[in-house]
Amino acid sequence: MSSSSTYACPRCGAVVGNDLTHCGTCGAPQVRDDPPDAWIGRTIDDKYAIEGVLGVGGMGMVFAARRVLVGDVVALKVLFPRFLESPLQRRLFRDEAVAAARLSHPNVVTVFDAELQPHDGSAYIVMELLKGDTFKTTLRDYAPLEPLVALPIMMQVCTGLAAAHAAQIIHRDLKPDNVFMEQRPDGSVRVKLVDFGIAAMLDADNSDEQRRLLGTLRYMAPEQCRGEPVDPRADLYALGVMLYETLTRRRATGKTVSAVLSDEVKPPNLVLPEDRRIPHALEDLVMHLLAKHPDDRPSSAIRVRERMEALCAQLRGEVEPAASEDAPPTDAATSPRRALWIGLALACAVGIAGGLAWGLMAP
Repeated sequence: MSSSSTYACPRCGAVVGNDLTHCGTCGAPQVRDDPPDAWIGRTIDDKYAIEGVLGVGGMGMVFAARRVLVGDVVALKVLFPRFLESPLQRRLFRDEAVAAARLSHPNVVTVFDAELQPHDGSAYIVMELLKGDTFKTTLRDYAPLEPLVALPIMMQVCTGLAAAHAAQIIHRDLKPDNVFMEQRPDGSVRVKLVDFGIAAMLDADNSDEQRRLLGTLRYMAPEQCRGEPVDPRADLYALGVMLYETLTRRRATGKTVSAVLSDEVKPPNLVLPEDRRIPHALEDLVMHLLAKHPDDRPSSAIRVRERMEALCAQLRGEVEPAASEDAPPTDAATSPRRALWIGLALACAVGIAGGLAWGLMAP
């Protein structure tokens, strides 16, 4: 149980004392949650034996659980029982399961099973258990990254986004916490998008005003901050924020909605020291992604990946730069990079093992 003396009613949001059984505003019964450790040893739906806690967040918990029939270990994401009282949280949880289950792609976390039964308190999603760490940890420890380290990571993010957009799914909460650096048995790294908890499905009703305003402000596109309908270009804006932070170790905008809407983003080379400045073509791509209006951003994640591939080839000295058809005019100037740093940073960035939780962790 939380040690806090108050919490928000999951139905109406009013403040409720921990000693009350019903909300004084809407009258909804208040369900108390067992602490995460109390779940260890339980078997959910006679299928998933909980063995350990991977993470706890504001909306629920992630456990390591063994599949009773198969015997392997999976990640089990469980919604706090009290949130089953909230129609919005039930919709979000259901849509997360549906969105993730629609996707079968190497750069998107795999979902095996899901259940939502409010009458008996069941709400869980079963996913593959990933080994590695989030991109947030990589940025915390190693940013700013060299372009030839950053771009291959972002190219995999683009590939995952392209798969989601092709399935009519907008992530809407793309951020370093939700980009997982999976360490594979052969020592390679694969990027996976996780946590589709507030995803929007383009072929479904997305008129819910509460849903439109959800997200992580730091990575929300201006149109998302205004509560307007979004399309895949909102994810591309978030990608631009991540790329900006990756290359500069700085925020793209201030910490308020008005800052996101009106702050002029400083081009990376204006905030980087002279010896770390990036090629003008890469700077132009970053600024293109961070355009305030979606019509001024690249047309698709595929186009962004193509531009990144061309930049990597240019940085390696393999080809002359070639402009993408939806790219703004750019200079072809480049700057030398330190090749030795590249191998060191990439090795450090992914040399972490262990099951990690995602989606429920604080931004």
